[in-house]
Amino acid sequence: MATPPSEYAMSRTPHFQELRTASGSDNLQGCFHFLFTQQHAEIDGLINVLREKRDELFKKIERMEKLVEEGEGFCVFHDAGNAGLECMKETLKTDKKMLAGLTDLLEVACEGRRESRRHVSRFE
Repeated sequence: MATPPSEYAMSRTPHFQELRTASGSDNLQGCFHFLFTQQHAEIDGLINVLREKRDELFKKIERMEKLVEEGEGFCVFHDAGNAGLECMKETLKTDKKMLAGLTDLLEVACEGRRESRRHVSRFE
């Protein structure tokens, strides 16, 4: 185990000292392993949430598309129905944009997870 850092080192590297304390390790390899393991776990959690939200939004879009399809058969003959149909189409368009953004974000998170996995293995 390395010698404890000097007062000078502690005052010049407060963030690394905090990492050292959190990891319970006095060597950089242990500190980095802890850091990247934590990051990997956080990204895994984010991916799970993003997948859940993506799947929920996808189902919502499918339901809205069916409503629009049905509504086009009779809503156009009613003032409120026609206005409602137009609003549903706007909402559907926005939801599809959000789904695309969520899907892109999920891809970035998956890329980050692969990267963090590589970082963890480097410091094992």
